Amino acid sequence: MSDQIAQRVRRRDTMADDDDDDPFDALMGIDAEEFKQLLDEAPASAAAGEKVFRGGVAVVDDGSISREEFRARFLVPRVPVVIRDAAFAPTHLTPAYLRATYGDVIVPLDVTAANRADAKLGDFLDALSSTSSSNAAAADDDDDAERSRLKSRYLRNLQMHEWFPREAAKLRLPERLFGANALADAALVPRCPDSWRRWHELFVCGPECDGFPFLHRDTCGVAAASMQAHGAKRFTLFHPDDGARLYPRGGSGLRSEIPARALAKPGGVCLETYPAFARAKRITVDVRAGECLVVPPDWWHTARAVGDEVSVSVAASFVDVERADAFNDAYAEFEALRSLASVGAAT
Repeated sequence: MSDQIAQRVRRRDTMADDDDDDPFDALMGIDAEEFKQLLDEAPASAAAGEKVFRGGVAVVDDGSISREEFRARFLVPRVPVVIRDAAFAPTHLTPAYLRATYGDVIVPLDVTAANRADAKLGDFLDALSSTSSSNAAAADDDDDAERSRLKSRYLRNLQMHEWFPREAAKLRLPERLFGANALADAALVPRCPDSWRRWHELFVCGPECDGFPFLHRDTCGVAAASMQAHGAKRFTLFHPDDGARLYPRGGSGLRSEIPARALAKPGGVCLETYPAFARAKRITVDVRAGECLVVPPDWWHTARAVGDEVSVSVAASFVDVERADAFNDAYAEFEALRSLASVGAAT
């Protein structure tokens, strides 16, 4: 990587001075975007034991790290990590495969939103892949208007074992790294619903979608493994210690009042409305096809598609066996809050 930077610097030195260069350009002889690209594209030096990071999140290669090291560096201290070349990622779930295999299945879009819509999966994928105008008012016909409407939609939180059981049967978490999933053990975790024991959710969206509609942390202190099958997804993460600065709302405190779409651009969050947010430290990391991002328990996160391709990912929930008691306590509290909410005693 150092040779590449040196070449870029020498090339910049031969160019005419530009009075509009910012201080970073003047200091480095290379603009910030070029420098970021070089860092992203730099090859890892596994033989030299180099630790690779992306956006402040460690990147490790599946198969090159022992379970003991993975546990000590990430699982126990609850630190996010990207697993690269993840052999367990369902990379066969491309838009073309989903269209050919399940194109006629009617799926819910924005499943829990007030503006939920139902569409054939094939029509949704065709819309995301189309290059027609995104302005419905300018559309020439009803088909273009429908495609334009679908482009901003999000297929999310779709339980694989309910909608695509054949695919769900193929999905696995890497026990070599994670160990056993306590959610799957009724003796360790006796009270959670059966659906939680095989929790794999499908997410599909395009670059015109705002992404996940709210900044949140997952319920009951579960960890999440987001496996990218196709395209790329940009995650925005916040440490649990920043929770109070994210304006949690409701009795559970699992969602932030801050609009998730405001996090997509610098300065998008109104500090007059959310002044404490200025002290929160965000981490932004891109996850690419064949990779898996591990979001530890109680970390706040939201995500959206980036790049030109459709993003397809599957998120799995898991609980480390050593955290089974903590999960059971959290789930008991979750059930109590749900009971109170059902009679209007909590919000």
